[in-house]
Amino acid sequence: MRSYFSIALLAAIFFLSACSKLSDKRYSTTLDYAFTVDLQEGSSLAIDLDSTITSLVNQDLNNVKDAIKEYQLVGIRYKVWEFNGAEPNTFDGTFGIGNMNSISPGVNVFLADLDLKAGSENPNLVNINLNSQDKNRVEQYFKDTNGLRLFLQGNAQQAPVHFKLQVTVDIDAIAEKKKK
Repeated sequence: MRSYFSIALLAAIFFLSACSKLSDKRYSTTLDYAFTVDLQEGSSLAIDLDSTITSLVNQDLNNVKDAIKEYQLVGIRYKVWEFNGAEPNTFDGTFGIGNMNSISPGVNVFLADLDLKAGSENPNLVNINLNSQDKNRVEQYFKDTNGLRLFLQGNAQQAPVHFKLQVTVDIDAIAEKKKK
């Protein structure tokens, strides 16, 4: 019985000493993407765009990609830029988020009657408030694929219209690093 206790104690000491040789390091990064919408007069008013962003454009994150144990979403913001065209004009639709391999969004943010001229004239980025479930989904998308697929779907009020919808994602990656 004593030998089992001794073996268990030695195993615990070995495990704890091995764990103490690791520490967590936080890597923060900001990812930007701009959807460009350019609808000509007489064309459909429907907008259906998607693209991907990856945290691995950050060289520090790319260097520790195999050691990342979790992502923490700091925030997502958007901004309308370079609006010109028919007025008044609005965008009515959704901004969607999925993992990099998804074909449809798992998280949708509704942008109802987004005034394109007012958005373009406002110098501030607008915070997107996600509930905890959607925030967890976005963090898991990063964990699964180190990035996101972004979707912009909806309709402009009228054409011609040109604008950019910039999306900014602030994310922290937590990676296990060996202590020196």
